[in-house]
Amino acid sequence: MLKRNQLALSISAAVLSGGLMSPLAVAQSGQSLEEITVTGIRGSLQDALSTKRDSNAIVDAISAEDIGKFPDKNVAESLQRVPGVTIQRQFGEGAAVSIRGAGNDLTLTTLNGQNVASTGWFVLEPAKRSFNYELLPSELVGDIEVYKSSQADLAEGGVGGTVVINTRKPLDLDAMTLHGAVEASSQSDSDSTDPQFSGLASWKNDSETFGVLLSAVSQERQLRRQGNEAFWEWGAGPVAFEQERNRSAINATFQYQPTERLDIVFNAIDMQMEADNTNYALWLTQGNCGWCGVEVDPADQLNGTTARGPLNVAFLQARPREATMNSDVFDLSTTYSGDSYELSFQAGRTTSSGGTDFEMVVDDGSGGTPIPGGTYDFFGGGQSWDLNGFDLASYDPGSVAMGTGANFNATPKTDEESYFQADVEFDVELGLINSIKTGIKTADHNATSRRYEFLQDPDFDTSISTAEVLDGTIDAGAGGYSIPKLDAGALKAWARSSIVGKIEDLGSYSEIDETNDAFYVMANYAGDRVRGNFGLRYIATDATSTYYLDGQRTETGADYSELLPSFNLAYDLTDEVILRTSAAKVIARPQYVDMYVNPNVLGADDEIDNNQIWVVGNVGLEPYTANQFDLGVEWYFADGSLLSGAVFYKDVSNFVTISEYAADASEIPFDLPASEEAFGWMVQELDNGESADITGIELGYQQDFGNGFGTIVNYTWTDTSTAEDTFTDGNPFLSDSSENVYNLTGYYENAMFSARIAYNWRSEYMIRESGSYGNRLHDDFGSLDLSAVWHATDNVDVKLDVNNLLAEESVQLGNNAEQAPGSGFTPGFPLYEYETARRVNLGVSARF
Repeated sequence: MLKRNQLALSISAAVLSGGLMSPLAVAQSGQSLEEITVTGIRGSLQDALSTKRDSNAIVDAISAEDIGKFPDKNVAESLQRVPGVTIQRQFGEGAAVSIRGAGNDLTLTTLNGQNVASTGWFVLEPAKRSFNYELLPSELVGDIEVYKSSQADLAEGGVGGTVVINTRKPLDLDAMTLHGAVEASSQSDSDSTDPQFSGLASWKNDSETFGVLLSAVSQERQLRRQGNEAFWEWGAGPVAFEQERNRSAINATFQYQPTERLDIVFNAIDMQMEADNTNYALWLTQGNCGWCGVEVDPADQLNGTTARGPLNVAFLQARPREATMNSDVFDLSTTYSGDSYELSFQAGRTTSSGGTDFEMVVDDGSGGTPIPGGTYDFFGGGQSWDLNGFDLASYDPGSVAMGTGANFNATPKTDEESYFQADVEFDVELGLINSIKTGIKTADHNATSRRYEFLQDPDFDTSISTAEVLDGTIDAGAGGYSIPKLDAGALKAWARSSIVGKIEDLGSYSEIDETNDAFYVMANYAGDRVRGNFGLRYIATDATSTYYLDGQRTETGADYSELLPSFNLAYDLTDEVILRTSAAKVIARPQYVDMYVNPNVLGADDEIDNNQIWVVGNVGLEPYTANQFDLGVEWYFADGSLLSGAVFYKDVSNFVTISEYAADASEIPFDLPASEEAFGWMVQELDNGESADITGIELGYQQDFGNGFGTIVNYTWTDTSTAEDTFTDGNPFLSDSSENVYNLTGYYENAMFSARIAYNWRSEYMIRESGSYGNRLHDDFGSLDLSAVWHATDNVDVKLDVNNLLAEESVQLGNNAEQAPGSGFTPGFPLYEYETARRVNLGVSARF
């Protein structure tokens, strides 16, 4: 585990003639010292601590143990072990990152310092700025820095914090480095074993002035999720989600250093994912729904919502989809080091396309089959049914009917950005100030969301016999149910045979063009036991929303600007103890989905008077802004060891809320029937509203015991508060924020073997989404992960990774602050419960 390296972390001892000789004695004897470095788990942790200790800002880091040896298969799942960081999972895999209680929408993630265009694959996923961690294979990552405080030269956009992901460069590696890995992956709710391949080749010439690095990852995965869902007061039932995920990534990096002063790096990355998926459900509808005209006993109600009673019918449904998510990055950076300055340029373009390319739905052809004597009981925190002998697995409605029009569609998305950045840093002697850094950046961004409906042959029969499409059963629900499975491929082929064209729903057309400019100046200072930086960043944004109104292409524009001061200080109380403090104003730009103006008209063409609603987005939304303060102490009491504590506070403004007001018919550009003109409109417009406070404490402990064993423990307490009307559920606390979060990690390694076990737990937190899934409370959740490596030879490793070893369930409850009678969002109602799978990866890797 010890090897010579010019970039050694430390020189610890020299062993000569079987005895121990001090480094001074060795030097006096004329013999050279041997530089040694620690590798493996201990080496990566020491690298991370070195980054944290040497930084002027408040930073945590994660470093790969070696090429292809990032701590987890999913980058987000590694980040959840950083103090103050939590993740939100999508279908059992980490997809978004929250920092210090601010929510994942307020986290900025960059790749090599720049934005990565990203589009989600899921049909219900809105257009956001959040980076989708599902797309980035961990094999491409060299290290990650998590900035919890800001500084003027850091890209703006993170109120919670900024995650900087860095890839590798060829001149940092040995002259001819080859690495390859083959893995097999399986999960507890799937019968398949899926392959993954990764490889890296890095070369540089003898003079070490030019190098090329090529890396690639290919992964197949059969993903499943099963659980119970309720859409109340209509029905609930066991559901299943199945996805065939094919992910690939290719990275090519060219580095040229003709002199010690000049460094040119070109980086190209292509990341692709095919994510075809199908939702299956066997809905069990209520027999005593409020709108059925049935009087319900108050004893059968939970906070005003019926939660116990007779069942009505079983209703089969399936939604096959085809989806993709592709992102490309082309980045050129140049750095020139003069005698007393450093000049750098970075330019590039990143593009992404994705979304759902094909979606259809088939419904129970019988219209629903009665369940005589069946009952349901949703008391006790979960959903349960007594079916009185009705067999879900063998249920056959005889036929299924295809939804047409809006239910037969494609919803593609695009995202792209071009950027240019120039920075220069001068060495100066101005008292404590030893350098001044300044720079500019400009970025042009475009995001689109569109929707098409497929046109069908009018003679096409939209009903098909289940004898043609039944494909056995699929495990569903939380509690060991099985329901009929339909052949998604056969259904899609049948539906495609009906298509004669497609038409765009112009009312759903949404486009944002945005130009972001920034200028900053920052001073670095250092003196006796003190160092840090202070600076000012000016940002200006100009945005235009394009949409269609009555078939006419329309544009609405807006702009804003902000001054963002920042200050960081690190003071060495002793050689081992650092006191840190920081203060800054930071921003996070509003989500694209909220900036899309395109109006949505409700109630204007029905038979009910005075229910016309004009729902509209707002391109003029101001950015979230926060004034934040940090104070912390770090004690590096031994090699590879740290004891730390910090307090933080954020005052966040400009949360997006719904502003509602009345308008005359003449004020809204939409023709109303004569009978409704007199009533006018109720306008619901997104606007900036309330503020919020975030207060927290972070505690961390890390120790290398020196005998192969080590541990990492951290705990974060976060309190968030806001006005009751900030969110529609009325809860005065922020999304994705858990009050208590802790992480426990233990590891052991020697020359032949290493193992790490980690448990990550977070208390309950709110998930807020638009659409039918709504706002709900996610119950506390913990995940136990294990990884182990056997160094079979000097060049070959065998590795085992187990994620979510305990397969803990994901439970989500209604949590409106007030009772919501007749709604599943009333407090404590069991809305969704999912069984999350245990994932196991076993692989062999070789390096030469």
